[in-house]
Amino acid sequence: MSKRLASALVALTMVCGASAPALAQQAATIEALSAPGGVVVTWRLTQPTTRATFLSPSVIRDLWTVTTPGLALKDGGVEGEEPFDRFEIQIAPDAAEVDRTYMGLSRVGAGHVLYGPGLELVGMDAVLTARPVAGEAALPITDAVKGYVYLGPQEAVMRRDGAVVVTSASAPPALTLLLRDGFFAAQKFYDARLGHVLPTEPTLIISTDSPGPSGFRGDVTDTGVISLRFHGDWASPPPDVAVPLGTFVWHEALHLWNGHGVMRDSGPAPWLHEGMAEYGALVAAVSSGVVDEAQGRAALTKRLRACRDMLLDDDYDPARLRRGPAIYDCGVVVQWLADLETRQASNGARDVFDLWKTLLDAAREGEGYGVSEFRALLRPDSAVAVLMDGPGAGRWAGVDARLAQLGVTLGNQPEARDYRRAALHHVADQHCRGDMGFYENLDGLQLATEDRCGVLSGDPKIALIEDIDPMAEGEAMFMAVQARCAASLPVRYRTPDGQVIEAACDRPLAAPTVQAVTAAPPLATRAV
Repeated sequence: MSKRLASALVALTMVCGASAPALAQQAATIEALSAPGGVVVTWRLTQPTTRATFLSPSVIRDLWTVTTPGLALKDGGVEGEEPFDRFEIQIAPDAAEVDRTYMGLSRVGAGHVLYGPGLELVGMDAVLTARPVAGEAALPITDAVKGYVYLGPQEAVMRRDGAVVVTSASAPPALTLLLRDGFFAAQKFYDARLGHVLPTEPTLIISTDSPGPSGFRGDVTDTGVISLRFHGDWASPPPDVAVPLGTFVWHEALHLWNGHGVMRDSGPAPWLHEGMAEYGALVAAVSSGVVDEAQGRAALTKRLRACRDMLLDDDYDPARLRRGPAIYDCGVVVQWLADLETRQASNGARDVFDLWKTLLDAAREGEGYGVSEFRALLRPDSAVAVLMDGPGAGRWAGVDARLAQLGVTLGNQPEARDYRRAALHHVADQHCRGDMGFYENLDGLQLATEDRCGVLSGDPKIALIEDIDPMAEGEAMFMAVQARCAASLPVRYRTPDGQVIEAACDRPLAAPTVQAVTAAPPLATRAV
């Protein structure tokens, strides 16, 4: 996923606002070399100083060790009692992934990926050079300080059709093939639909050496480098990740077009570029046969449900779409609505890619794009306005009506987890002061009740409810709870150690209403 950290932008604005002589007098040349356990980076300054402050405060530097005597890493910078014009830091790979934050250093097999902007210093121009030793490759060669840089074995690098792929030696062959072929196919698709405009050589880095905790993550930098990182065993991915895994590289590849250099509202409205990357990837993948129409509709169902759960019937609050999954969930819904309207208005001659080509062409000629430019391309009474501008109380009825006009049929299709969650919340509502949460873990269900929920307090782990495994048989468990509540009988929870918790229930439990996309205009579109 592509990101531009607000703090870095503020610092960069300060640099650009300084006088020209100050920039010319102080600069840094940075050199990176492979070393045991990571990389060694050396900074050389044109003028001595007692403190050099890193431009980006958001890079995790917990595993950075200053090896230059008399200097120390403190408060986001390197400082010493005496002036210095050179310092060296040993950088080890980050210990964990952090949401919407670039990794300072990550492993890819025997090599590493270094985040160039994390090395920049406040008030200084900088040039980064990665120095490969015999048998190593370093890429990209130019503007390395602007993004990710690979430094590692040459044998991990493959070039084809004007693009580069770097792969961990430990990556499963099936995973490598899916991502590599998807990357090359995505280049051709987006190049044809959005224009042959990339200023850099596209590079994909596939690593199965992520520290986690996320199963897989990805992001893109200004150097045209896409980093995909996987944690755990990916030799046989579970079926429920087939679609997100199939569209993963398509999503990140689209950011080469709609990301850095042209987007303007990445901080206040990340749902715009992330939503298009996710929805555009789905459309492109369906159009290319990577996933089918049924899988595409199922993916849209999940996004629509999740966006509905986030926005609810409250008036629109932009802050809700600045963090977490809602960026993607509601972002996809916005692009789907725009696509449906564009196709219907043009009798299928135009689609969301035509819309975005117009947006991006203007952005490259001007000062980038943002929400206002995107919405200016939509019809005045767009369904997007119903979603984002109208009163919250009528939002979803209005969106559902618009979807029907656009050829979408919604039906009530609750899944096992919907039944499970409905039953859990129904009983909890009769016992809790405030909200109750729960964790649907691989090793079972755990309530998050603290001391707010009477007999259900204490965050108990739950093995059975009415002698039924709630994780394996959510609908059957719901039916059993529904029968107990209808008879005003307590619902019986059994913990793994055999303890039985009886929670009173005297209110009728209604079946959940969960909408699904049962029919819709095809997602597939033209590839040229």
